[in-house]
Amino acid sequence: MNIIENPSPEFERQFILAINARRKLKGNKPKFVITSNQVLSSNDDYKKNQVLLTVKSIQTLLLSCNDKSPRGYDASWCKVLRVQKLQQILVIVLNGVTDENYNQLKDTEHFQRWKKLFTSENICHTFRFHTQNNISLLEQFSKIAAKPRSNNQSQDHSLLKTKAEQLSKRKRSLNDDDDVDDENNNKKNETSIQTFQRPCDDQFSRVDLVLNLKQLISGNYPCPMYNQFKNFKQIKSSYKPITSTSRIFALDVETFSDMINNRQIPYWISMVDEKLNCIYQTLIKPNENQYMKDYQQRREQVIRSVPDITERTLSEVHEDLGNLFDDDLILAGHSIENDLKYLQIYYPYIIDTSIIFNVSGSRIEKASLQKLYAIFFGRLIQKTRLEHDPTEDARATMELIQLKLCKNIEFGDWFLGGVDQLKVLGNFDSLELNENFEQCKTFLAQTKFGLQEDFFKKIKQQNKALIIEQTVNKVRTSLPTTEVDSNRQAFKTCMKQIPTNEFLWLQFYCSSLNDDEQSLVKISKYIKKLYRSLREDSIIIGVLSGQQEHFGRCFIRIKDEEKYIPLIIDGKEYPHDLKLIKTK
Repeated sequence: MNIIENPSPEFERQFILAINARRKLKGNKPKFVITSNQVLSSNDDYKKNQVLLTVKSIQTLLLSCNDKSPRGYDASWCKVLRVQKLQQILVIVLNGVTDENYNQLKDTEHFQRWKKLFTSENICHTFRFHTQNNISLLEQFSKIAAKPRSNNQSQDHSLLKTKAEQLSKRKRSLNDDDDVDDENNNKKNETSIQTFQRPCDDQFSRVDLVLNLKQLISGNYPCPMYNQFKNFKQIKSSYKPITSTSRIFALDVETFSDMINNRQIPYWISMVDEKLNCIYQTLIKPNENQYMKDYQQRREQVIRSVPDITERTLSEVHEDLGNLFDDDLILAGHSIENDLKYLQIYYPYIIDTSIIFNVSGSRIEKASLQKLYAIFFGRLIQKTRLEHDPTEDARATMELIQLKLCKNIEFGDWFLGGVDQLKVLGNFDSLELNENFEQCKTFLAQTKFGLQEDFFKKIKQQNKALIIEQTVNKVRTSLPTTEVDSNRQAFKTCMKQIPTNEFLWLQFYCSSLNDDEQSLVKISKYIKKLYRSLREDSIIIGVLSGQQEHFGRCFIRIKDEEKYIPLIIDGKEYPHDLKLIKTK
């Protein structure tokens, strides 16, 4: 550290100006931040903690960096602040090295050199992620889950047709025979509901599925301690403790939008019991005249399918629920916090299927009820083009809860290890639905569920991009690829391509580290030179491929060398780490 003792007042003033100018410059530079505490904690103990991220997690980060758009792709676990200022993207894949290798050898000199390459200001951003065994990382990256709102209609059509054929167990298109089948199925469903029997007894206490206070608060469920819910209705004046024999009712509410006030207005509520019987269903008549026109339109649609449905005001619905609910009733729903807000009520005992089932690996990304039902029952709900039927949704919610109660607390939850994670990574390629082709196609058009798009084609659309690969790998992508024969040639080729490309994907290969640790040392030297050649404010991503196991590891750093530029004070250069000390 460089120190100047007892500087003159003028020198001290010039020093402060130089430091402030550097801070201002730093405030305009891109910065990578891991925003998820769960991701950070999952790196502490590699044997005990759940690995949360997947290849998709890195894909969304890369696409966000590539498009220079913070909102274009939702990388919910991290952020790149001021992403628009990124200059280049360099992805370096170290094939043949796993997360297990890293955890066994991370304190050795060889891995310390590697780790130092991705350390800035004493912080090394690193995390583990799931990979698919026996599939190269380049191949895993070549496809990405399609976004629900895609602009490529022609590509969507071919994707939909292929995936719908794969999904459908009944390959016929809709015709008169299918309509008859559907009518027969509906009759069978009605009969089965009337004679419904639970698939089995609870294998664990249903109390374990009820959200705790921390979950209710963090999930923004209506709670009387918050002013925004101060006018909400408490359904019961008092409650009893819930037990394993407490009844469960499943609830769903349909709404229409008030675009002017940015509100959802409830107009149809339905509730089912544990035998899937609809025990309560009514239209909710709005109190405000301004909503009557929209309400009447939906009322006419509902009456066509439910001719004898009643009409109640919201306050009357509150009274009805108070009479129906036991003091220890458990109320269930899918993202039920929204239904409670629509009804303007509190309730303490909640089961939420969007929480107890998680197939995405992200607490932020909740699966729709339609997707969950398709995955776990192989059938579709919400097939009509009209408004959703809340009775159907409530029954689906109840069936999912009963399925979980028949299994175990881990079932269906990625975070508890109750989801086939490799099946999820494969976008449910083995999933089949007991529906015909046209219904599967409609489902896919609405959700893009299981559809995949070309990841590298998305990269190619934006920037000059290149993959540098060794000929031992025959994987082909939509990006231009330069083939080389060795790690040294890969490094030299990359050095030549850095000035003219904005996205570079570099493949290194390393044999077993126990037998050849020197190869990691050489690769670390190559990466150090590549880092120096990158433009300022570029992002470098190092990946341990993890092909021999189901876990890889990723390292991320943004180049920030301007902080090492000497300070200019009174026309002279001073070291970047200059400190001033007063001794008298």
